[in-house]
Amino acid sequence: MDLRDILSCAYYFSKLSIQSLGLVAKAKYRHRRAKATFKKTLLLRGIPSETADELAKAYPNPVDEVLRLLDLRENMSRVHWS
Repeated sequence: MDLRDILSCAYYFSKLSIQSLGLVAKAKYRHRRAKATFKKTLLLRGIPSETADELAKAYPNPVDEVLRLLDLRENMSRVHWS
């Protein structure tokens, strides 16, 4: 493996890392917006505010689901960075 291959690998790895962070941030923003819209819809339908809050808290978070599937939250505590 020569220097050009190493630099190419580093370039694409950093590009993929940045894109992944952007996708996670976008997913969190969209989740927050969907949750607020869900709560507004419940309130417009005449559901009491306390019940709407409780139901909105139960709205699923896709990022948490992906991390749970990948089991990253438990494994990240065991990673030793050197």
